[in-house]
Order: sequence, then structure tokens, then C-alpha cells
Amino acid sequence: MTIPLAERRRAARHGRAVAYWAAMIALFLSLWVGISVSPPAWVYYPALFLHLAAVVVGLGSAVMLEVTGLLWMARRSTLGDLRRVERTVSGLAWLGIGGLFATGAFLQPDLSDPLTVIKMLAVLVAAMNGVAITKLNAELSRLPGTVRYTALPRNLRLWCLWSALVSQAAWWTAVIVGMLNTASN
Repeated sequence: MTIPLAERRRAARHGRAVAYWAAMIALFLSLWVGISVSPPAWVYYPALFLHLAAVVVGLGSAVMLEVTGLLWMARRSTLGDLRRVERTVSGLAWLGIGGLFATGAFLQPDLSDPLTVIKMLAVLVAAMNGVAITKLNAELSRLPGTVRYTALPRNLRLWCLWSALVSQAAWWTAVIVGMLNTASN
């Protein structure tokens, strides 16, 4: 039985809406735990280690995907290559974001510090952009794997570029602000 296209698109929109809400709830749950729970002192360093590992996994996944996208734009790889990399690293990127939310709760974030707020917002932007990219991926999946970036309609080229820029800006903001925040404490 074939599901009509309109129904598949409606289901995809619903799935994205659920994912947006899940990311926001995860952030607020992380913040709530962070300000409500005082973990024992011995929890700090394992949580910090796992937090940094989540940064490495999430940022590394984002960089890998965007580098492959740049190679596609430069005609050094194909859209098919980009799709394969995306399928490989997207789960890792989500693991990184989830890991940041889960471990950040046990690092006792200081919400009165503007750097903490900026970092949390950057992680939320990375998560929201990740959800939005699922629609972009759906658009790109309709194209042959050999299509060149320059052959895409202008709006789709700009969408690809914007998604990559937002991803990198969010991840690097979280990393740099997190480093500055830690150094100032």
C-alpha cells in the first residue's frame, strides 16, 4: 500500500513539530535539573568529561557534514556522497546535542551569567537547525545523486548555505562561549 504524498508530507511536518518541542523541553528540563539538583561533588568531573565528549561528537559531526557539503559545492564530491555522510553523522550530531543537555544539567549552570545563557541558546539553535535540516534533506532526496550544487534552484542553494552557516555558528558559539565561561570561573 502506497501512502499518498500529501499524507507523507503532513506526517513529516508533524514529526518536525514534535522534534522542535522535544528539543525545547530537553533544554528546559536540563536547566530545571541544573538549578534544582545539587549533585555530589564527585559527579562534576565525570559530567564535565561526558559534556566535552558530547561537544566533540556533535561538533565533529557537524563539521564533517558541512565539509562534505563544501566539497559538493566545489564539485569534489556528489550529492550522493553528501547524503551518505548525512545518514552516517546525523545520529551522532543528535547524540552530541542530547549529551550536552543531559550532562550540562549536572554542571550546575549559572543562569545569572550571560555567557551561560548564550551557550544554552547556541545549543538550542543547533538543535532547531538540525530539525529544520530534515526538511532540506527531504527536498534534496528528491534529486538525483549526481546533481551539481550549481544546478539547484537559487532558493535551494541558499537554503543549503544558510543551514550550514547556522550550524557552524551555533556549534562554534557554544564551544567558544563554553570555554570562556569555564575560564572565567
